[in-house]
Amino acid sequence: MIELPISYKKRMQRLLGEDFERYQKTFERPASRGFLINTAKISEAKFDEISPFPASPVPYLSNGRYLLSDEKVGGNVLHAAGLFYMQDPGAMSAVAALPSIGEKVLDVAAAPGGKTIAAALSSPASFVVANEIDFKRAKILSQNVERLGLKNVGVTSLSPADLGKYAKETFDLLICDLPCSGEGMFRKEEAALTAWNEGINRMNEARQKEILRAVLPALKEGGKLLYSTCTYAEEENENIVDFLVSEMGLTVIRPREEILPYTAPGVGSYDRFDASFCRRFYPFISEGEGQFVCLLEKPGEKLYAQKSIPPSISANERKKILSFTDEYINGPIGEISKCGDQYFAVHPLARTIPLRFLAEGVQIGEIVKGRFEPHHNLFTAFGADFKNKEDLPLSDPRVNEYLYGLEIDGNSAADGYVAVCAGGFPLGGGKRAQGRIKNKYPKGLRNAKL
Repeated sequence: MIELPISYKKRMQRLLGEDFERYQKTFERPASRGFLINTAKISEAKFDEISPFPASPVPYLSNGRYLLSDEKVGGNVLHAAGLFYMQDPGAMSAVAALPSIGEKVLDVAAAPGGKTIAAALSSPASFVVANEIDFKRAKILSQNVERLGLKNVGVTSLSPADLGKYAKETFDLLICDLPCSGEGMFRKEEAALTAWNEGINRMNEARQKEILRAVLPALKEGGKLLYSTCTYAEEENENIVDFLVSEMGLTVIRPREEILPYTAPGVGSYDRFDASFCRRFYPFISEGEGQFVCLLEKPGEKLYAQKSIPPSISANERKKILSFTDEYINGPIGEISKCGDQYFAVHPLARTIPLRFLAEGVQIGEIVKGRFEPHHNLFTAFGADFKNKEDLPLSDPRVNEYLYGLEIDGNSAADGYVAVCAGGFPLGGGKRAQGRIKNKYPKGLRNAKL
């Protein structure tokens, strides 16, 4: 059993009272596991029908599932096809608390991407800017979005100050799942327990306030802020909400009713807001790790005209790209934009957001020696619309061969670029010639074992 620090135990005893023993007993069982079904690619009913591992519905999020086994699912073909994303059921409660998403969303500290993905799937018409200040973590975030083939997400790697400065009054929703002491992760992550000390809560409180002061100018009047952490400390939770109300002028609003039976009300007594509108997710109430959630609103109802920023792409570049997409893809892919040497298919709302993107949308490829060369993301996002496909049964041995990086037989596709699918769901791309498909699956994603 995990041994908790004495001072932490004393504080949790004061906080939970008679529920402390229930909390302590959760450390006698393993952490719960869960995942989000990628409804941009597959319906919930269809996924449940074809899924090879046992799962049950998460009651407060329609595409959330509890994983009812301890098997490793990352190597499963459904994972490679981007049909699901692993996420803790407790963390799902944050986006599940939102009555609505809004058109333009900023996830301020988004890596590895769970809340971005949940928001993007909950509202396909929205555009979500997933920001991560750490560049290496931003690349991982971008890869997760790419695997799922999401068309309504862009990735940035900017500081909170830059977000507030360059995107003033731009977003309808800020998701602020900020760095914290991680007390809700003690059962799951040993590093969180090892790093904990008696001063960490106050240190994080100051850090969270600094981030919020910097980024809040990016929120529109009348916009909403979803504040969440994975800790139990009042300093990093209700105290921050009090700061947002008393110093930043926001108003606490009621969360979506569906999460109420699976969470506890906030703690403490505050003059300026009802602490019961804050919600605490405890593993002795519902399966999942610790989470704190509160929804706030910025006063005002100001309407904003959306000014679109023209994409920097020449007529010749556009002609080369459209020549490829017209040949290989059914239907339009959207507005085409350029960042560095890479081209992106972007959501209409992306061009109204004045930020420098790491990935503005779906990375579709680059022009090499005068020819357009498709990127892996073009296949993950638009593979189902490809005219030329090699669709393999899920049990076909060529699926594993392809994910390992080998050339495979092309029995049904024509020569040229081809979307390689499994059970109708795109895995990636290849190029067929003389009955064989040259593998274009990225080396960094390939399975280690055949």
